[in-house]
Amino acid sequence: MYEKTKQKRAITFKRWKRTPWAAFASLGKTIRIGVLCVTYSLLVFNSVTALAQSKQKSANETIIALEELVINTERPSPFQPLVRVVAVIQQKEIERAAVRNIQDLLRYIQGADLRSRGSEGVQADLNILGGTFDQTMVMINGTNFTDPQTGHHSLNIPVEISQIERIEVLHGPGAWSDGAVAYSGAINIITKKPATKSLQANMTGGEHGFFKGSINAGYTNSRQSTGTYHPKKWNIWGQAGAGYSRSDGFAQNTDFDILNIYTNFSAKNHHGHSLELQAGYQEKAFGANSFYSVAYPEQFEKTRVILSSIEYTWSCSKWQATANLYHRRHHDRFELFRNESPEWYTAHNYHMNDIAGANASMAYRWGKAGSTVAGADYRYEHIYSTVLGDSFTTNQNPNGKPVPGEQGVYFTRSKQRATPSIYLRHILQLNKWRFTAGVMSAQTLNSGEGKDYNARIYAGLAAAYQITPHLEANGWVNNSYRNPTFTDLYYKSPTQTGNINLKPEEAVAGQLALRFTKLRFHASISAFYRYGYSIIDWTRESGSDQWSANNITNISSIGTDFNFIYTPKSGPINRASLSWSWMEVTKESANIHSLYATDYLKNKATLGVDHKLLSRLSANWHFSWQKREGSYLGPDNTELPYKPFLLADLRVIWEKGVIQPFAEATNLFNVNYLHIGNLPQPRRWIKAGINLHIK
Repeated sequence: MYEKTKQKRAITFKRWKRTPWAAFASLGKTIRIGVLCVTYSLLVFNSVTALAQSKQKSANETIIALEELVINTERPSPFQPLVRVVAVIQQKEIERAAVRNIQDLLRYIQGADLRSRGSEGVQADLNILGGTFDQTMVMINGTNFTDPQTGHHSLNIPVEISQIERIEVLHGPGAWSDGAVAYSGAINIITKKPATKSLQANMTGGEHGFFKGSINAGYTNSRQSTGTYHPKKWNIWGQAGAGYSRSDGFAQNTDFDILNIYTNFSAKNHHGHSLELQAGYQEKAFGANSFYSVAYPEQFEKTRVILSSIEYTWSCSKWQATANLYHRRHHDRFELFRNESPEWYTAHNYHMNDIAGANASMAYRWGKAGSTVAGADYRYEHIYSTVLGDSFTTNQNPNGKPVPGEQGVYFTRSKQRATPSIYLRHILQLNKWRFTAGVMSAQTLNSGEGKDYNARIYAGLAAAYQITPHLEANGWVNNSYRNPTFTDLYYKSPTQTGNINLKPEEAVAGQLALRFTKLRFHASISAFYRYGYSIIDWTRESGSDQWSANNITNISSIGTDFNFIYTPKSGPINRASLSWSWMEVTKESANIHSLYATDYLKNKATLGVDHKLLSRLSANWHFSWQKREGSYLGPDNTELPYKPFLLADLRVIWEKGVIQPFAEATNLFNVNYLHIGNLPQPRRWIKAGINLHIK
């Protein structure tokens, strides 16, 4: 009788950071929500063990303090099974940063070298761990949208930062992750799945005729936050938004107009079926002052991007099957002379490239023996161009293919290639150890004059050991490759010449790291080494301004990285972070100057402080000191070294009510600096605006 009437004790969680908590209903106990942080990988399943300390508060209540655990019931990102030290910038940090576009936001991320050509998201190159911009993979929600024409266009991303949940940065190659190859690293932009119906709007104005406006609407029918589920009903999440920005330019021929439109949609039921869709459109027109040659400052460029993907996942207790289809089309019109041109200049350059792909995988949980993932991937890349590719005009078709949106202009060249691959990996948890091992076979089939690249085997091993509940050691080793871009193969200009005989570049890399996480402290330190061979780079001899693409023998890269984050529970400081990166790159060939491979960021130190000024008024500071190795050819044809510089950004925001005003300043100290030789960068730039957020 006593057993039937005994009252159940309540469990109180002291830490809480995620909303999906209905799994606790299975405990059969009364749940009192406090604050809890939980992480879990669906394919690793039971790979993480909860460590709890409990004490008796009263006769009917037990307090359990859980450390860093995660439950993530969505499909794992491509990074989760790889045991990587991954730099992540979360939604809260994104919203409070003193930048309004993805490209500038990447400057804030540990281990990332962001080299801007144009301001405010116009164009930038992203390098990771000493690699070049062509060696960095760019993904949106795990789909590889890296541009095959040139890495200069890979960051043409039609997503507004108000639509982003987080950005993940993978350090090092991942040659066997879902059939994709990241030569030196990758970024993955994860967009939001709204927890409530919401409307967000932003309007910003500033110096140099700057204006930016954006709007985003979120929708969901899910009651996940209240723990109420409908077994026969699909839970839906979605958002749709657009943004427009423009400026007269901070210097001559640096004006721009940018339009972004993006939407993503998710649906999931309780029979294990889920669907993910996304689509986006971007259009840019901008003055490209000296972008590709200081000899021609009046360059101009216009680009358009259309992308989409759809992914289906089915999962049960032991199986998970996933299929993904994606497509991206990129249009580019490049003008060497924006206004008046000499007689020898007869036409602009036009390009239209497509990537399309399909990926399918199956995962199985063996229990104590771990989980196995097997899959196949097919990626197709194609370009129509007036200068890149093989000639395809014939007597029956003397003009070629009309350029969309242009009168009397025709594509006369094209190139296509396909890369099929198969991959296999296994994930294993043994007490305090976690292992991931994988292998991938890939071959590239070229059309036209190019030769097929032989099938190669790429493999990797990663391991992590839980030294204490708060301290983990991990490491990995991989080999990887990268195909030459269409620009590497075919581009010709008065100062640049491509090379149709280029081979893929390859590398072997490894990293060791320590990671400490406890309550509000996070710290990591790592060291990596990469040996690259048959490296693709644009090189020139001393004193010459003529660049050519070559496989320039071998390059060794070594570096270290340190990161520290502290988020106090209370007090004037909301968040503080400190990071430092060091790198050394050496090449085996001498007497040549490298445009990219040995022109790298040797030292980068950052400091971020987010603090309260008043109860509702906060300030976010970001300081970055950079020292770049390498040199550039100055206007008088002399070699000039890059000078170190210190940048500071500040954002002040009022955080109360539906309408929140803010003010921000980038390059607060008005520093004159260079990311890429001879390209002007903005000095101090002050902006102000308002955010509107309705739930």
